[in-house]
Amino acid sequence: MATKNRVTKKDIAEIVGASDLVIDGERVDQRSITARRWRSSLADLAMQMGDHVSPSEGMMLRRAATLAYLCERDEASLLKGEEIDQENYRRNAAALGATLIKLGMASKSRDVTKRDARLIDAHAAAVLATYES
Repeated sequence: MATKNRVTKKDIAEIVGASDLVIDGERVDQRSITARRWRSSLADLAMQMGDHVSPSEGMMLRRAATLAYLCERDEASLLKGEEIDQENYRRNAAALGATLIKLGMASKSRDVTKRDARLIDAHAAAVLATYES
């Protein structure tokens, strides 16, 4: 592992099992721009997870990096004025959010209006009641 609390990209690749990516029995050439961007996203996510990433977490991190890349690709197309498959983009974004929540890297949305309702004092309740009737 790296020294002085600095994790290198090589360390991250070893942590998440992406140093020698093999798909369908063939080694993936990771020198393309797309592969470098994917590895960069993977490295960011892995650094957020810490040094102790289990094999299953590594799999989830790789899926999250892939989904992040797909969302970024659609966002870039959109910014260039090109049409995108909006439903596919929404699905990818939702899947990314769910994956990050499963990894403990993002919080689930919560309804803040319930909490705020308890904080209304008697005066505010009276004012609201006049508007409701």
